[in-house]
Formats: sequence, structure tokens, C-alpha cells
Amino acid sequence: MREVLRLSVIGMLILGPLTAFAEFNPADYRVATQAELVKDAESHVGKKYQVTDPFQFCGSDFCVQIQKTKINTKDYYCFTLGTLCLVRMYIRKDHPEAPQVLTFKKGDKVTVYGTFDSTGSSYNYVIADHVVVQRK
Repeated sequence: MREVLRLSVIGMLILGPLTAFAEFNPADYRVATQAELVKDAESHVGKKYQVTDPFQFCGSDFCVQIQKTKINTKDYYCFTLGTLCLVRMYIRKDHPEAPQVLTFKKGDKVTVYGTFDSTGSSYNYVIADHVVVQRK
């Protein structure tokens, strides 16, 4: 009995992280540009997309517009990509990849895999499931 328990614990330690990683499948996310997403935002709401652009911080209305998403910003980091910043990117602070957001440098190439949403006005955003950064 003790041996079975020991093997079960070892199996969970080894296979647990693999199972969590296996849940993310890049093929589930359609490649899109920010411009494509906002052109017909309503048709994209709730769907999974992959967006790649250089890291950028833009917009003087940044904090005001965060409130429109009804996302508790105490629980999320928000960042922007590209020079036009058409879509805000959100990642939960407790997400395993969230700490890397704090290390982004202007120009880093960032790919966000996540679900697109819109407030129905001009505020569009993606809730990130996975973030990949290539340092410049």
C-alpha cells in the first residue's frame, strides 16, 4: 500500500505539469492582426486568437479605458502591443506567465494567445491564455 501511494505521488509530480502544459494547443488559436479583430469586433467576440506585435505602451486614456472592461485590475496586468494599440491585452496576475509581462522592453516581439472581447464601443481586448516573448 505504501509503495502504491509513493508511486502515485511520483506520477503526479511528473505527469501533473505535463497535463497542464498539454491543455494549451496553439492550433486552437486563429492568427489575426489587431486591425482585423477591431474591423468587425462583434464577429470575433468569444473566439480564440493569436496576435503578434512588438511590445508598446501607448495611450493617455489607458487607465480610464481599463475600467470599461469591468475587469478587476487588481487581478490583471494590462499591456499593449504594436504602434496603434488597437487591442488591450490582459493576463491574470496569478497566471504562471504573468511575471514576464513586467520584464517586457519596448520592441520585444510578443505573441498573445487568448480570447477576444469587446465592450461594444471602441474598447477591444484579449484575455491571455498564453504569452510568448522574443527579446529584441
